[in-house]
Amino acid sequence: MKTRTHRCGDLGKEHVGQTVTVCGWVDTKRDRGGVAFILLRDVAGKVQLTFAEEINPELLQATREARGEFVLSATGKVRERDKENKTTTIATGEIEIAVESFEILNTAVTPAIEVRDDLKCDPELRLKHRFIDLRRRPMQAMLQARAKLISAARATLEAEGFLDVETPILYKRTPEGARDFIVPSRAHRGQFYALPQSPQLFKQLCMISGLDRYFQVARCFRDEDKRADRQPEFTQIDIEMSFVNRDEVMALFEKVVAAVFKALREDKRFKDQSWPVLSESSVTPPFERMSYEQAMRDYSIDRPDLRSRDLKLTDLTQWAAGCSFNAFKGVAEKQGLVKGLRCPGMAEQFSTGQLKNLERDAKGMGAAGLANLKVTAAGLEGGIAKFIPEAEQQAMIAAFGAQPGDLLLICAHEKHKVVHAVMHNMRLLIADKLGLSDNSKFAISWVVDFPLFEYREEDEKLFASHHPFTLPQDARRVAEMAEISRKGHEPHPVARMLRGGVKLEDVLALRNNQYDLVINGIEIAGGSIRMHRTDWQADVFELIGITKEEAEKKFGFLMSALAHGAPPHGGIASGVDRFLMLLLGLDNIADVIAFPKSATGRDLMIDTPNEVEPLLLKELGVEMKKE
Repeated sequence: MKTRTHRCGDLGKEHVGQTVTVCGWVDTKRDRGGVAFILLRDVAGKVQLTFAEEINPELLQATREARGEFVLSATGKVRERDKENKTTTIATGEIEIAVESFEILNTAVTPAIEVRDDLKCDPELRLKHRFIDLRRRPMQAMLQARAKLISAARATLEAEGFLDVETPILYKRTPEGARDFIVPSRAHRGQFYALPQSPQLFKQLCMISGLDRYFQVARCFRDEDKRADRQPEFTQIDIEMSFVNRDEVMALFEKVVAAVFKALREDKRFKDQSWPVLSESSVTPPFERMSYEQAMRDYSIDRPDLRSRDLKLTDLTQWAAGCSFNAFKGVAEKQGLVKGLRCPGMAEQFSTGQLKNLERDAKGMGAAGLANLKVTAAGLEGGIAKFIPEAEQQAMIAAFGAQPGDLLLICAHEKHKVVHAVMHNMRLLIADKLGLSDNSKFAISWVVDFPLFEYREEDEKLFASHHPFTLPQDARRVAEMAEISRKGHEPHPVARMLRGGVKLEDVLALRNNQYDLVINGIEIAGGSIRMHRTDWQADVFELIGITKEEAEKKFGFLMSALAHGAPPHGGIASGVDRFLMLLLGLDNIADVIAFPKSATGRDLMIDTPNEVEPLLLKELGVEMKKE
């Protein structure tokens, strides 16, 4: 094989007259009798090889052995194409190589999937033959963009004085909300490692070690139920800083985001792609900030899609408490939630059947129903309008700020989370119908001031909304509540605090130092200022029911580290896969991972997970039992 001088896609008019050697795969071949054309493809692009009988009849005859996906090496002189043969479909469309010699480096069987940009086939077939799928230009461009994203983030962080530190993959189980993958230890039979869901504790230890600024492109593992934006293994850009406050961490990450957008937009390799990131949508820090309370009030979700920012929800609970419609009034009296969405100008946009489908969807999410009302000049029309007196109708219309021709959708339920789920989904549907979900635009905002705790009635327990290592905004008040809990004798901290005179609403009003970055309704990064004092950490453990003994067993190393002079510190992590998926306008993170798992968590290409030899299980002390 001759030494390659150029990559196929790198050639241009400036190389006319030069003798070059290129290597790659046969993309297409056309035989016109006395002349043959092979389009040769490599990672840089495609170039046309021209074989002519008048130049070398034997060479022309030899091309007939070449087939699609054969691997070739070709040497020849670059020449400008005739005017009528020039094309804009490939970057090298103005030139061709008049081949003087070529060699078939390897043959190929007919692939199970076609190597074409607009491939449409069974997703599982693509995964099974991923090494072929990755030959396609969209997939190679995606991997180039992924590398560029990480490179831009790395360069920004290194310029800011961050140190890249690798943390262990063989980890310890921690309560982070998802199931761990566990790994049996042969040397310590009956004991297990866990694969890390994130490097959370170790990055805090880096700060306690005095490293000041840490980052890592970290591999993370979660044994979760499968969804389009989840994979059992994923990558995140992990960041931690010492002696910082919330604003400093957020400002730092805004630089990272801006650098990523700039790097992808300026990379000439991607000019043939139609990704949203390449649009002219403005991405200029500082980004907007919104409180958790505002996000839930206006959009019923803590990661609102602000491309449709004016499509806000209306809280009707106060109105419902004094209304005549018992279904709404009863919910309000039980401290439930009544919420509605004004759909501007859409009173006639839905058929009766379509409205019934919306109600069916709401019931599928746990709601008793979904009321729909049309606004007219005289008042309201719809199934429940007859139960609402004219004065109450006018008060409702005023609450919505509605106009004749609008459609109102209303959900009421004792459980607030049911109403939030229903109305968030209704809002997305209406936004899409109104054309407010343009993927070429980026609405970026921070969501801040999250609750410190959430309460689950079924468990009668508090849980950390973010994670238990997040610094409360009011550590003194948390300490007071923890002291009351320690003095009680009831089985759960909540019961002990209630007996001690603490109101549950006061506990749930506590806020933490968490911050999430949301783009177009997708959370692409999240972080917090961490706990750096053992007494504050013990107070939070007390309120979520982690005993001193349990804390010592699970987090003894961290508590010991905090006791050795931990600095105030905080950080943030961004999911590379989800971020890139958003930038490229895709809807499944499997499409931005080189070798992803299927929807069931299997690697179809290498056929894993699979069984292992009984002898190995015996060495590990693991016994398999049939279900």
